[in-house]
Amino acid sequence: MALNLSIFVSLAFLFGIAAQFKAADGYSFLRGIISTLEGRLGVTYAVVSVTAVFSPFVLNDVLVLILTPVLVSYTKESGADIAPLLVAEVTFTNIAGSLTPLGNPQNILLWQASGISAGQFVGGTWLPLVASGVIAALLLFRFRAKVVNRSGATPRIRSWVPAAYLAGSAAIVFLMDYVGVSNVVALGLAFALGFAFTFKHPRRLAAEFDLRSLLILWALVGAVALLAAFIGPMILPYVAPAATGGQPYTAGFFGLVSAAISNVPATQLVLSTTTVTPHAAPVLAVDAGLAGNIDPISSFANLLALLVVRRSGLSVRKAIVLQLVIGLIAFLPAAL
Repeated sequence: MALNLSIFVSLAFLFGIAAQFKAADGYSFLRGIISTLEGRLGVTYAVVSVTAVFSPFVLNDVLVLILTPVLVSYTKESGADIAPLLVAEVTFTNIAGSLTPLGNPQNILLWQASGISAGQFVGGTWLPLVASGVIAALLLFRFRAKVVNRSGATPRIRSWVPAAYLAGSAAIVFLMDYVGVSNVVALGLAFALGFAFTFKHPRRLAAEFDLRSLLILWALVGAVALLAAFIGPMILPYVAPAATGGQPYTAGFFGLVSAAISNVPATQLVLSTTTVTPHAAPVLAVDAGLAGNIDPISSFANLLALLVVRRSGLSVRKAIVLQLVIGLIAFLPAAL
């Protein structure tokens, strides 16, 4: 697949949607949701619920940047163990983020390349992702215990504006896709909708736009596409079977390659080397997304979450080991 400008524009709009969400006070909104659910579900399943609901509509890399500081703050206030909370966040961000074209960068790449509709995309991804989510949720069951917040502070949901914006964005993308409007235009309209909620705070939107991560992602996608132009014929015998979505080969390919170079470059490597059919695109999205749960470098979101926790002075060693165990087991539905 030739790399075209629309991919870069689509990724920029995806980051723009995430910036609009943050500018609409998405941080306080998610913190309030977790605090509300913690008393009923336990904080671990509160994190699972939040990430499972919002990851399909917010870029997973950005969601962990919003949510991880909340988990760090909660851990320091309550004395809870950060490891299961971090694993719950990362695991379900990668699982749920694989559901729709909006959830992560590799899905945008596959959506653009295959020409599949957003509805068809979800129709092909939901079943193995639900199976993986159930497995991960059961594995996290022993960490469900509730923890008393020592500070006595209970952040409340001050506004549902961030949720309203995400719902509107998803509606625009799916509706425009249904009537035949291009993906780039649909994402642009979803981004533009955010100004209805953030027009009073233009500087906040600029501050929340993660330009550095976008540039890194652009560089990764471009570099892999360029590399594939030189080594494509040599790796084609290994990449072509993965592009068909045939199992268990495709799952094994993405598991190994993502563990080495991360799932976004792994996806771009396939797209730059061969053609992905509309039928296979959701399969590749599931395999790349679930492969992101295996080790710290399998997904950019994993690295971001671990860096935030590490910089806060908390240990990440236990989280890495726990992530490996749960990630490998929850990856099994990808091979079906």
